[in-house]
Amino acid sequence: MKITIWSDFVCPFCFIGESHLDKALESFSHAKDVEIEYKSFLLMPDAQYVPGQNYAETFSSMKGVPLEQAEAMLKQVTDMAKNSGVEINYDKAKLTSTYDAHRVFQYAKEQGKGNEFFNRFYAAHFTEGEVLSDTETVVRLAEDVGLDGVQVRKVMESKEHTDQVTNDISEARSVGVQGVPFFVIDNKYAVSGAQPVEVFNQVLDKVWEEEHSKK
Repeated sequence: MKITIWSDFVCPFCFIGESHLDKALESFSHAKDVEIEYKSFLLMPDAQYVPGQNYAETFSSMKGVPLEQAEAMLKQVTDMAKNSGVEINYDKAKLTSTYDAHRVFQYAKEQGKGNEFFNRFYAAHFTEGEVLSDTETVVRLAEDVGLDGVQVRKVMESKEHTDQVTNDISEARSVGVQGVPFFVIDNKYAVSGAQPVEVFNQVLDKVWEEEHSKK
């Protein structure tokens, strides 16, 4: 069984939704037969890190909503994350472009480290407050998952893997992705958003049963 996930490192509902998927897989008796592949998606392609601004201020400015409304929205997300067992700390998080980090992610996939890369960058953004557009930061985080820092720096300073990012986003549009996270199971069933663990349990069981009842 293959699960394809379109996601972005700065997407809180991706972080939460994938925690729910992980919990569902813990109780799925065929988890060892599940392959997970991440694909790039740019949730906020125009985001730019503004030193001295906190997350709520940057979000308020980008989205054109009052600061109080932005703060209330972020608190709601933080509470949802806590209930899901993941840590989102908007006092630390830095809103920024993830485009270059996604190019490095494509390199990580080629090295068989794509999934580790994605999970490392979720935590780096939401929990540790790292700036994911900064070259030195991306190199250091990529080295954490065993990637060659020299090669990562080369990717960051070039236009390498641009096509793969573009292709992932184009493919997302072609299969009807309008927001992330977006999960496709065996090219057959789609699950959109941070669905509860029970929804993933049901879909995993249904797809497995359908695929293996044919044999």
